[in-house]
Amino acid sequence: MNSERTVELLKIKELSVVKIALLTILFIGLYFLLRALPDAQCGFLHYEEIVHPDGTVEYCATNHAGFLDLTRLKYPVDLNISLEAESAKNTELEVTLELLTPGGMRIAPHELAVTHTKKMHVMLIDPSLTDYHHVHPQADGIDGKYIFKFVPKEAGTYRLFAEVVPLRTRRQVIATGSIEVSGSNTEVKFGHKTESIVDGIHFILRGVPQSLQTGIDYQFDLDVLSEKEPIAIVLEEIMGAKGHMVAFDAERKGFAHMHPMDSVLLSQSDSSNSGLSFLFNVPNPGWYRLFAQIQVDGRQVFGSFDLKVE
Repeated sequence: MNSERTVELLKIKELSVVKIALLTILFIGLYFLLRALPDAQCGFLHYEEIVHPDGTVEYCATNHAGFLDLTRLKYPVDLNISLEAESAKNTELEVTLELLTPGGMRIAPHELAVTHTKKMHVMLIDPSLTDYHHVHPQADGIDGKYIFKFVPKEAGTYRLFAEVVPLRTRRQVIATGSIEVSGSNTEVKFGHKTESIVDGIHFILRGVPQSLQTGIDYQFDLDVLSEKEPIAIVLEEIMGAKGHMVAFDAERKGFAHMHPMDSVLLSQSDSSNSGLSFLFNVPNPGWYRLFAQIQVDGRQVFGSFDLKVE
């Protein structure tokens, strides 16, 4: 009897050990799942799956997430930045990026979804908020290194925001970093501005109320006209749309990456700039600089606007 009792107790003990092990595995899995997502729902973007005629798949944002304050949001990704040479104003700079998981593993290109025609969107802005760049690093092989080039026109610490969507989660992930450009930086200056003329192109931001408040969706309409005569410029497709906008706050805490409201992808039958409407929503009061990005005759042009939020 004692031996049977002993065997029974051993079985119960083994079952308990198995249950504890399974629960441990479950909690570890939940832990890493939570680490794999942003810790605030306002950081989420919903993506629509687009299947192109050639069979390729793309994920495009279908809603407006507002301004991402990266002092409040923490994404489970780190960024390593290395430069080919010393940085200087008006000199082309080659930059290598590595996106790292919390465990220190590089995120390879095959693990990233194509969003708005690219696997990675990188935005760079200088301290004066005058020199904005939107670039798309290219994979250097398959081991998780990405390279891009740009020419900084100002000195100081450039803020870098890398935006990707891992295929595994289909959730937006933002990594941040900085690049030092030798020299003294220019002080940022603001003044209410809803019109901008750049390279013969007249940008006009319509629908801006006298007073802007935090936490409210505002719809802005963008007109793109010829400087010489008030006729609409024919816009070319850029990242699957007729135009894009990005907004930065004065402290460069984060950004808003805004896509046109009327469609996910550009209608090939409509190359005008009618219907270029964007939603603008920010959580903090202060000054914001908005950049409108378009493409005309194969060249990209950026208009800028300054808005104050109470």
